[in-house]
Amino acid sequence: MKITPELLERYELGKCTPQEQRFVEEWLDDVDYTPDDVSSESSKAMSNSVWKNVSVKTGAKKAGQVIPLHRRITRYAAAVVLLSALSFSVYYLASSDLIFSESQVAEVYQKVQTQRGEKRTVKLPDGSKIRMNYETELRVPEKFEGDERVVYLTGHAHFDIAKNPQKPFIIYTKDSKTKVLGTSFDINTKEEGETEIIVTSGRVVFSQKDKEDNGVILTVNDRAVLKADQHIVTNTVKANNLTAWKENRLAFYDQTFAEIIEVIEPWYDVKVTVKDAKLLSQQYTFIYDNPSLEMLLERMSKIAKFDYAIEGQNIIIE
Repeated sequence: MKITPELLERYELGKCTPQEQRFVEEWLDDVDYTPDDVSSESSKAMSNSVWKNVSVKTGAKKAGQVIPLHRRITRYAAAVVLLSALSFSVYYLASSDLIFSESQVAEVYQKVQTQRGEKRTVKLPDGSKIRMNYETELRVPEKFEGDERVVYLTGHAHFDIAKNPQKPFIIYTKDSKTKVLGTSFDINTKEEGETEIIVTSGRVVFSQKDKEDNGVILTVNDRAVLKADQHIVTNTVKANNLTAWKENRLAFYDQTFAEIIEVIEPWYDVKVTVKDAKLLSQQYTFIYDNPSLEMLLERMSKIAKFDYAIEGQNIIIE
């Protein structure tokens, strides 16, 4: 008899034969994997997420039929979560735009997401820190195996990478690859099919995902954009100004009102309607430290000379 996700699901549903039940419980008794740093709430979330995938894969009819693993002893739950995550890593990734290479499939990756109006910081086991902007998805391993540190990004994040010359850090997006030894930089995958990188310290190698030989070496204040047609353009910028978002600063430099609205809407999770179309093409420069929505609108209205109304999550500007 062999431990499989299907067998574990039957065990959780109480549908095992007496022999199968004894086999699973003996297996659980032998498990030594104990994630002491995982809170009960984290274990609960991990368990629910894994069993949701089990339901999809095995065709369980009702999610409510599955007994939450967090009701069991933590090390038992962790063991089932670990096995299930390993079993479903290939299935999950195959349905995604970001396909892991064969060498990474053995690692257990966790998905971290932010929604509209949300930012968060992720601290990795190697000491690296990643500041995620709104509407961003990051996939990171529970621990870094092998001779590389590999993560996967969709959206906008700032990376502060701990130095390790023997183990380079690599960030994959849908189209790009960024390789560093220890530095800080900003990566943004945009809806129009472009990927932007801005370096705030150190040095990085930025390239197409599958064509490293065409990569460019970037240092402090360098900006590169991988265009939709897969060519890379570079220029020099004031990196700290353009990455101010990571410190909750709203910073705009000669940007149109339309471009500013594109940032404000997901930043505050609102919908902005501009009745005077002439406003949209006008350019503005301003920086505000962690402003409330009300303060931002009040100050902008004086600069751009408009009236506004806040109606729940809707902003009317005229």
